[in-house]
Amino acid sequence: MVKLILAPNLWSTGEGRTILAAICAHSIGISIGLTQGFSAIWLLQLDKSKEFVINSEQQSWLASLGVITNPVGSILSGIFSQFFGRRISIQLSCIPFTIGWILLALSRNIYWMYLGRMITGIAAGMSTASFTYVGEIATPNTRGLLQSLCPILTSFGILLVYILGYVLSWKIIAAISIIFTLFTTIAVQLLPESPIHLIKNHIGTVTQNSKLYQAFEFFNPSGSNVDQKIKESINWNIINEKGDIENNSFKAVSLGPETIKPFFLVVGLFLLQELSGIYSILFYATQFIEESNIHVNPFISSIIVGTIRFSMSIISAPLIQNIGRKTLCTFSGFGMAISLLILGLYIKYYELNPNENRTLDWLPLLCITVNVFFSMLGMLPIPWILVGEVFPSKVRSVMAGIVICVAQCFIFISVKIYNNLIDWLGFSGTIFSFVIASVGAMLYSKYILPETQGKSLHEIEEYFKNGKSKKTECDNA
Repeated sequence: MVKLILAPNLWSTGEGRTILAAICAHSIGISIGLTQGFSAIWLLQLDKSKEFVINSEQQSWLASLGVITNPVGSILSGIFSQFFGRRISIQLSCIPFTIGWILLALSRNIYWMYLGRMITGIAAGMSTASFTYVGEIATPNTRGLLQSLCPILTSFGILLVYILGYVLSWKIIAAISIIFTLFTTIAVQLLPESPIHLIKNHIGTVTQNSKLYQAFEFFNPSGSNVDQKIKESINWNIINEKGDIENNSFKAVSLGPETIKPFFLVVGLFLLQELSGIYSILFYATQFIEESNIHVNPFISSIIVGTIRFSMSIISAPLIQNIGRKTLCTFSGFGMAISLLILGLYIKYYELNPNENRTLDWLPLLCITVNVFFSMLGMLPIPWILVGEVFPSKVRSVMAGIVICVAQCFIFISVKIYNNLIDWLGFSGTIFSFVIASVGAMLYSKYILPETQGKSLHEIEEYFKNGKSKKTECDNA
């Protein structure tokens, strides 16, 4: 990213404008991070506060309600992206974010909290349109790097809420969070719509005042022949190697191998992601650390974990760009499994020997930190990146909404039953279940997941449709 920003004549080549657009679109990730990390500091403050008295069941609902409505938002995002455009869909997600944060900031009882949490959950689901937008404006050589901006900004939001939770009341934090939704609304308003979306809905003559012309002019190098690029792109959208692509109905493409295959591949990866405990640790960070008997202030330890997550999200961005999705997911699953296995064995030993004095008190925090380190290398960000690049353009926004809806159902279940798993399996047993899932994620990535790094969106579609990627002169530049 630094190399791209410091490159000479970056703005005139169009890359600078694309980077700026990606930052603005993915700035919604800060609000997502604030929502995801909020429950960790919120529940701890509520537990120590006398203003609201809540039991463990209510705590689990306060954590999981931020996820249970994500699928509703994802479906709305798919519909809004399809009919109104990717850019407007991102802006629309800011409305429920603002309403939800206001309700939380003004909460007078647990029902206000429930409602505020549910509405911010809808917003988090809707905001995933940013992946579709950035996937369509980026080139094959920059797509992985630019899509990594959302995990980076989401990690920043999580770290920010952990830090604010150490010094401020959760109500004040909810009020502060509104600022970031307003920033995204304004920033995205300054961007043009995705050229691919505009081409799909193109009717009539292209003029210099049209949205399509202005979008191509924004994302292409200064002085380039915009009219010629638009003509080539429209022709590519109409004609493929075997005839008229418009003869393929929405239903036919939706049920074709180019859609069905990536659907099951990505859903499978999301399932293993949730089973590996990534989001359980995230939503219950302070509680998870307390369960590990780490003798550190839980707010401080959560800030440490949040800092590692944010740092690794930055480090993983160029790795995703240069190494590839498949390799990183495999390595990520391996590291997560090893770190959790060591933690599980440590916890199990002292469960069996409760009267023995603990040694190596620092080991659980180290294992959690290493687990977060490896999860950010691949298993956390890459499934979200794949959503924006593996589906055909005709159904991309709708299928992205459906897949993310399914993924967020998985997240809700994993967050909601975390306390139940502790009751059923014990803390060490729960950790060992995460180990098994992490091993499964490693094997799935190694032997099943295809590589999409460096391929154009058209090449990826051809791969799933025909079983091979055919080189063409068309890419999403």
